[in-house]
Amino acid sequence: MKQIILLLCLLVQILAGCTTENIPSSTNEKTENYKLSAFSMPVQTEYIYDYLGIRFQLGEEVNKALEEGKLFMYLDAGYEQDNQELAYARQAILYVPKEDREKIWENDKQKIQAWKDQAQRLGYIGAYKRSVLDQTDIATLTNCTENKNIGETPDGTWQYYISSNDIPEVQPAAERFRRTLVTIYEMQPFTEGISIFAEAREKEQDRIDFQTVDIYGNPINKEIFANHDLTLVNIFITQASPCLQEISELEKVSQYDFGEKSVQVIGIVYDAAQMKSEIIEAAKTIHQELAISYPFIVPDNSLMEGRLKGVTAFPETFFVDKEGNIVGEYYLGARPQEDWIEVIQKELQNF
Repeated sequence: MKQIILLLCLLVQILAGCTTENIPSSTNEKTENYKLSAFSMPVQTEYIYDYLGIRFQLGEEVNKALEEGKLFMYLDAGYEQDNQELAYARQAILYVPKEDREKIWENDKQKIQAWKDQAQRLGYIGAYKRSVLDQTDIATLTNCTENKNIGETPDGTWQYYISSNDIPEVQPAAERFRRTLVTIYEMQPFTEGISIFAEAREKEQDRIDFQTVDIYGNPINKEIFANHDLTLVNIFITQASPCLQEISELEKVSQYDFGEKSVQVIGIVYDAAQMKSEIIEAAKTIHQELAISYPFIVPDNSLMEGRLKGVTAFPETFFVDKEGNIVGEYYLGARPQEDWIEVIQKELQNF
């Protein structure tokens, strides 16, 4: 049997060499305890994975169980040990027993990973390399009783499966999951440095629009862009140390004088989608203890189904002009103040 290295990820994170050295210890202490649902992928109307060539909707019963914390969802990829090539990539859904649902969890990757390893699988939707399946049975890779082949790439290199288990406690969700309609289409060419689970960028919207609130409940809409030539929009999650490190650097950027041009910074708390109260409280702690002056925004459905759709690497940053148009390049990974100043000066040359 070919050995496979498993890469389990809540959301694929680009570390970019950042550490937590400059993050106040009190901030870390106050943001390390959450319910397990805080670590689950946000629910979306549709999941699009252009580099895998699949898209699907999970259905009302599955979405309801995810929102109630009865299910836990994450992205999972495995790599061949001998050549480090991708062996499979899939969206995983686990069952969360009531006792685990109510428990307060430390933000400890090893403990969460240990829970994932022993948790009962509702199932997977994903792509598997044919050569891997020739040597390893699909049931061994999924620990699922039902593994339905739903298609393959034209050259047969990749096989697509829905894998599932019967779980009486969430039977409506389990039955609906097995009936998930997956659309298979041509894989987009994959570029190194981009998450295999990302949506191809040519599909992203040219404009950004929303009607939402900041973490303190203040109304926020696209008019936030109107008084500045350029806005740096930073997408982050509260559990990632590179994101927290960069927030301090972006605060310095927000205070920098760019001369005749007006530049502002705003943050989008990606994991606060669906108004998750524990994440919003964690974001407030970060905002206050790091003395951040720029706003943290809670993403609404317009953002999650628009510019944020398919984002799986954090932090990610893009730019918006005063009319609400998305402009320039997007940037993966955390950067220090001086690098962001150089990037902004380059982007401002287009104005």
